[in-house]
Amino acid sequence: MVAGQQDHRSNAYALMENPHNIRNLCIMAHVDHGKTSLADNLVASNGLISQRLVGRIRYMDSRKDEAERGITMKSSCVSLAYSKGDEKYLINLIDSPGHVDFSSEVSTAVRLCDGTIIVVDVIEGVCAQTKVVLQQAWVENIQPVLVLNKIDRLILETKLSPIDCYYHIAQVLEQVNAYMGELFNTTVLGKTAEEVERRQQAERERKHSERKISESETAPEAKQIFSDWGIDQVDDSDFYFTPEQGNVVFASAYDGWGFSIAHFAEQFANKLGMNRTVLNKTLWGDYYISSKGGEKKIMRGARDKRKNPLFVSLILENLYKVYDTVMSKKDNIEIEKLAGCLGVKLPVHVIKSTDLRAKLNVLCNKWLPLAPAILEMVVEHLPSAASISKERAMKLMCSATQRFDSLPEKSQELQNAFVKCSSDENAPLIVYVSKIFCVPRKHFQDEKSEGNKGLYGQNVMSSISEEEMAKRREEARRMKEAATGNSDDSRGKELSSEEMAEYLRQQQEKLADKEREREEKQKFLEEEVFVAFARVYSGVLKPGQKVYVLGPKHDPRKIINMLDNGELTEEQLKDNIHVHIGQVKGIYLLLGRELEPLECATAGTVIGITGLEDQIIKSATISSTPVMPAFTELTQNSTPILRVAVLANVKDLPKLRAGLKLLNQADPCVQVSLQRSGEYVIVTAGEVHLQRCIDDLQERYAGVPIKVSDPIVPFRETIIEKPKVDRLNEAIEGENVNTKVEDEDPLGRVEINSSTGRLLCRAVPLPESVTKLLDQYKDLLYLITNKAGSVVAGENISETVVESNGMEGKPDLESTRKAQENLSSVTLKAMSELRSQLDKAFKEAGSEWENAVNEIWNFGPDGCGPNILLNRIRAYKRPSIWDKATAIDSPLAAYDTNFITGFQLATAAGPLCEEPMMGVCFIIEDWSLPQKESDTKQYGISAGQIISLSKDTLRKAFEKQCQRLMCAMYSCVISVTSEVVGKMYNVIGKRQGRIVSGDITEGSTSWNVTAYLPVIESMNFANELRKSTSGEAIPQLVFSHWEVLDVDPAWEPQTTEELAHWGEKSDSENIAKNYINSVRKRKGLATDEKIIEYAEKQRTLSKNK
Repeated sequence: MVAGQQDHRSNAYALMENPHNIRNLCIMAHVDHGKTSLADNLVASNGLISQRLVGRIRYMDSRKDEAERGITMKSSCVSLAYSKGDEKYLINLIDSPGHVDFSSEVSTAVRLCDGTIIVVDVIEGVCAQTKVVLQQAWVENIQPVLVLNKIDRLILETKLSPIDCYYHIAQVLEQVNAYMGELFNTTVLGKTAEEVERRQQAERERKHSERKISESETAPEAKQIFSDWGIDQVDDSDFYFTPEQGNVVFASAYDGWGFSIAHFAEQFANKLGMNRTVLNKTLWGDYYISSKGGEKKIMRGARDKRKNPLFVSLILENLYKVYDTVMSKKDNIEIEKLAGCLGVKLPVHVIKSTDLRAKLNVLCNKWLPLAPAILEMVVEHLPSAASISKERAMKLMCSATQRFDSLPEKSQELQNAFVKCSSDENAPLIVYVSKIFCVPRKHFQDEKSEGNKGLYGQNVMSSISEEEMAKRREEARRMKEAATGNSDDSRGKELSSEEMAEYLRQQQEKLADKEREREEKQKFLEEEVFVAFARVYSGVLKPGQKVYVLGPKHDPRKIINMLDNGELTEEQLKDNIHVHIGQVKGIYLLLGRELEPLECATAGTVIGITGLEDQIIKSATISSTPVMPAFTELTQNSTPILRVAVLANVKDLPKLRAGLKLLNQADPCVQVSLQRSGEYVIVTAGEVHLQRCIDDLQERYAGVPIKVSDPIVPFRETIIEKPKVDRLNEAIEGENVNTKVEDEDPLGRVEINSSTGRLLCRAVPLPESVTKLLDQYKDLLYLITNKAGSVVAGENISETVVESNGMEGKPDLESTRKAQENLSSVTLKAMSELRSQLDKAFKEAGSEWENAVNEIWNFGPDGCGPNILLNRIRAYKRPSIWDKATAIDSPLAAYDTNFITGFQLATAAGPLCEEPMMGVCFIIEDWSLPQKESDTKQYGISAGQIISLSKDTLRKAFEKQCQRLMCAMYSCVISVTSEVVGKMYNVIGKRQGRIVSGDITEGSTSWNVTAYLPVIESMNFANELRKSTSGEAIPQLVFSHWEVLDVDPAWEPQTTEELAHWGEKSDSENIAKNYINSVRKRKGLATDEKIIEYAEKQRTLSKNK
């Protein structure tokens, strides 16, 4: 530990009591934009590390693989103290990853914060992940501030002049504000549209009540209504980053300097004799100093008059001079003079040092210290922990799909607890755990202090009493005298060989005991302990306190009637899997790599909690009352798409299962599942995330050797319209016709007549716009399906069903109606808008889809997939998916749910390789049950027969069409220098990728290239790209969309031109067929691969002699 750290801790304890002086914030940025170096500077300001190690030690990155890769892989927190005047503040700083594979870690950090520091590299500008974190901050309603980092690169690498440097920085700042403007306009326009609709409704009601209103009276009101359409009346000044407001810091985290406009405004106000407020507003912008008439004035129009702006003449030119003197001239005398002018006294060892960068770091850090500039901006512009608004509290307590007033009254009252942020003993306890992470026991300060200090180079004897020490010395002296024969009792008497052997044996046993004890202590300290990463929103949390641990799906409406004096017993919670009673073991202050025990945690603090690992899986809500609703789910920006199966020896399977459970608990993004085949599968966000999970599973959680299968990449199956050109791009018409097509139904209808009835259906590809809408609104489709409920048979039909197969046919619609009442107005409006969008998309697709939106039977698979079941049965007019569930007097209604189940099974596993379908519409044209000749009652048909009929028929209809495979596609964003652009294109081309866009970044030689790459081809892509470009290209891969692989899996030469070109047997490689065979092999399905197609007997030819 560094000296001064104890003072920092004591300050932190005292500051916890005042939530108004607590700032909870995280650092977010694109990968390699300087987050961790910035965090090092802030940590060094509190004495936790030395200033000389800033940017090199990477204090917040404690994992081995983080040090090897040079990137942050987890969110970690450190509590810092900061003083400004008489006010003292506690800063809970969370460093978050920038790599896209670990964006879920960013989500866990954002949920606990009230503000964020956005770091942007001025060389690379606004990158893909920069936009993602800005959007995430906007969605979570947290206040951002901006740090423009790596300005030193503009000086040393790009060699820009001061004026060009200024315009480049201004352009980057404009890019950030432009994206903030997009977010602001999108939100405000949506709000104003709702406000206009509400005002118009009120206006119509007022007109109806007054009956007669003159035109002169209505005109002003109409103007008032339409004036609210614009966004000009909404104040957007606080949403943009402007240096004059103080929410922008210009910095170089590597060199340890940073400043805001206010810093130089204060300095030059005295030197130039100008007003500080005026300088603060004009140091950034198109202003210059005019000396006409012997009087200095600040004038506008520097660019038009070819004058240097104030930011250049007063700030950048001085900064350039410092870099030129230290890095170019390298004259120690000049450096000392410059330091004197800046008011900096350099130590002698720094002046004599030959490390120019270290010398520059010390000079700049003392002239323009980075940490005070950042922390001052934080305390002035970021909200405190006690400033949570009612709107944000409502968003945390209730999702957008539910109405807040549908919660119990006691739950709604807890909204005030968020706003008050009280630490009173009687205040309700509200704590949110965003994730669980593992820490070795040796990082806990209380574990170190309990007799284990000898392992850390400290005095292990400090825990032994003086009497024990004296007793041990006396025993050692006596044994030594006995061994050498120098004691008074043993003079003239030597130890026998047996006694000497016994003595040596005892000594060896003591040494072995000490070694065993030391190993046990070391093993004990290396054990992993689960710590909950949490924030206290209300109340006080203490060690040993019993609390309710509420799962993410906890609904207080289901337990409100079970409460006895506001409490629930363990007996009542036996059958409730979402509510548990747990006991807090320990509470810790997070100090980066160390954890300091706390006696209690008050409202507004970010802490670590132990003892609840058995009740929490990934995230949870902790409260003193079970009526507290669970916090809404985290906003995830990355979709887990990469899967692998993990295997272990039979004897190690219990350890593997336990390790997978711990992995699933500790990683917020990973998904662990057990397949029907018995395989354990983990699903990750990308290749780097996968490697981290495998390393953790093998080394930390399971501790056994693990075999990992090849990556399991998901596919989708679809159908397309019949192609009009062949593989040679020749039109299929005239003489170039398909020679192998048999006469059949051109629409691909499938008709089944069996003992279970008659079914006529066909499969058609959905319009692309419809498929995109369905894929985009999966969650909404799930609500629509649940809202609609199930169609049931009427009273006279249900009696027949009970007689024939024992099914319960009476309508049960009450639960469906209750579910509809809990939906918020926002959700109902979103459902209506989705229906309108689908109707519009269907109409634009052609007359075939007319009224299709009102014929939708269901969505699949799982009731929310991108496939549709259409009902065009004339004899069965059931309600569409948009209408409420009703009872229908039709024999088909009794089997409605069974038919839908068959549809769900068919779309969940297609015939190509049993992967889910996508973009397929099944049109049911006729369906009837078998009838007796003399009776109208149907035969006894079981539910399973209807499910099989539906599933098998729909799969056959799918096979009648032109089948295609759909690949999962990564959006690949690459920053690369212009020298190796060609090599990068070659690597992408080899892996079936395609370039979408590519443009050079203004003011630099780097290119920003966006490409689409199949996930199946992305394995080891990053390593190959780095090798080919000598480390110049760094890709960011994130799942983008599904794309049709335009290759027929069963293709053979068929048209006249294809037969002439390839012959009847084509040996060209079929990529789609290879993909399908690999999936079928993995699933244990039959393949049509031929090991030997043409076999000939080997003949041995004798040599001529």
